[in-house]
Amino acid sequence: MSFFAPKRHGLFLCLINLRGPMSANETHKEDQRSYRRHFNQWRYPLSLNCHLCISEVIDRFTQVEKEKGLRSRERKRRDLWILRHTIEALVCDLAHHHLSGHSNGIAISRSNRDLKKKSRYKNPYITGQLPYIMDVLELPELQIVEQVKGGLNLFETEHKGHFKTVMRPGRHLIHLIQKYQIEYEDIGLGDCDETIILKSEKSSFWDESEVIEYEDNDMTNHYRKEMTEINQWIKEADLNYLMPINSETDVDLSERRLRRYFTRGSFESGGRLFGGFWQELKKEQRKNIIIDDEEAVSLDYSQMGPRILYGLCGTRPTTQDCYRVPGYERYRSGIKKVFNAMTFAENPMTRFPKGIKQMFKEDIRFQEVSDAIRRYHSGIAHKFYVGIGHYLQYLESQVLIKVLLRLKDLGIHALPIHDAVLVVKAWVDMSKELMEQVFLDMTNVESWVQVE
Repeated sequence: MSFFAPKRHGLFLCLINLRGPMSANETHKEDQRSYRRHFNQWRYPLSLNCHLCISEVIDRFTQVEKEKGLRSRERKRRDLWILRHTIEALVCDLAHHHLSGHSNGIAISRSNRDLKKKSRYKNPYITGQLPYIMDVLELPELQIVEQVKGGLNLFETEHKGHFKTVMRPGRHLIHLIQKYQIEYEDIGLGDCDETIILKSEKSSFWDESEVIEYEDNDMTNHYRKEMTEINQWIKEADLNYLMPINSETDVDLSERRLRRYFTRGSFESGGRLFGGFWQELKKEQRKNIIIDDEEAVSLDYSQMGPRILYGLCGTRPTTQDCYRVPGYERYRSGIKKVFNAMTFAENPMTRFPKGIKQMFKEDIRFQEVSDAIRRYHSGIAHKFYVGIGHYLQYLESQVLIKVLLRLKDLGIHALPIHDAVLVVKAWVDMSKELMEQVFLDMTNVESWVQVE
C-alpha cells in the first residue's frame, strides 16, 4: 500500500489492574486532567451496586413527580424505558466524572434540535425528555444533578448561537456514590457508539465544529472495520498503571475505545484517533503504563509531516532533522511550530502564530524565519500556504492505522498517540523496524523513529 508512487519515576502508591475492560469514549487534548468534556451518553450500570443506586434514584424520581403533581398520566412501556436509560446514562456519567477527580463540569445539549433528530452519533434513548428529567433530578428533593443552563462561565463553547448547559453531580448523588461504593469497574460503556466521526469545518477559531451525518460507502465501512479490529485488540490487552503518590486524579483503565475523527467535512482530512486514557496523560505519566506485565516505551515518528510532504512532492529530505534549519538550530521547537503553521495556512502568513513569538529571540522577525524554512525546504516550498496540513494529518493517521494493524498481526499490543505508539520494552526493536518499513512503503521516504 502506498499513498503516492515514486516520481518516475519515583515512588508509587498502588498498582491498578484490570483485564478485559468495557469500551470507552472521547478525549481530545493531551495533558488535560481537568479538561471540560461532553456528556457520554453510552454509559450504563455494570454491577449490582450500581443498579441499586440507579433504582433508588428512579424510585425517588417517580415519588417526587407524584408529590409535586408533575405528571398525571402513567408512562407507557417505551416511555419507562426512555426514563430508565436516560437516568442510567446521566447518573453513570456523572459518577464517572466524580470518580475521575475532574474539576470542570460536563457539557450537555438540552436543545430539541439536537435531542429529537435521528443521528448515527446519538443514543436513541436520549430524547426530548432529557431537559425535563434533568430539571426534576435537580430539584432540592433529589439533588442528583447540578446544572447551569447555557453555562458560558463553566464551559466556554458556543454552539450555533447558544451555549451548552453544564452539569455536575449533585450533593445527594455524591452521597449515593459513597453509599453504594461505586467505582470505575461498576460503570460500563457500550460499544454501539459510532467510531468514524465526520466533523464540519470551524467558522472561526473559537467555534466548535459539529458532527456531520453521512452515507456509508465502501471507504467508511472499511475504516469502521479497521477501528473494530483495533479496538477489540486493545480491549484484550492487560493494561496497568502505576499511580503516583499524591495524585489528584484517577485513571480509568477501561477508557480504551478509540474513535477516528475526520475534519472539515472530508474523509481525507484529519483522521486521528482519540479516546484512550493514555492520551490524556502527560508524557512522564505514560512511563507508568504497564502493558502485558511489562513496562511501556514510546516509539515516536519524528518530523512525520515534513517527510510525508516530501514524499508527496516526489523527492526526499536532504537532512535527518527537517526542523533543524541552519542559523536557527537553537530554536528547533519554534521552527517546528512555524513549519506546521505554514502547511495549515491557506494564505501567506505575515506574523508568528499566537504563542510562538516567545520561542525565538526578541529581534527575530517572522519573515526571516519563514524565508529560512522555505530556502531550506525549497523542494516542497510550493506546498506551503495551500492548506495541505489537514491532508498531511490524514496521511499520518493512515500510517498509524497500518502500523497498529501490522503490530496486531504480530501479537503486539500497541497504544496509539497520534504520531507515536506505546509498546512493551521487549518489542521495541521489532516495532521500530515495522514502523520504519510501513512508513517507507506508504510514502517512499525513510522515517526517523525515536525511542523515548
